[in-house]
Amino acid sequence: MANCAEMKKGDVFKCERCGLELQVVRTCACSAGEEISCTVPLQCCGQDMVKK
Repeated sequence: MANCAEMKKGDVFKCERCGLELQVVRTCACSAGEEISCTVPLQCCGQDMVKK
């Protein structure tokens, strides 16, 4: 499961079903475990995207 707190600039994530690819161009300011942080996984076609 990929969420924005773990993504780094330059990372590429791909949907294994349709082939969509997304590249991180700017990192998120959230940190995992903080009160206000992103918790929703990066998904496409109903499944988690994977780091390429």
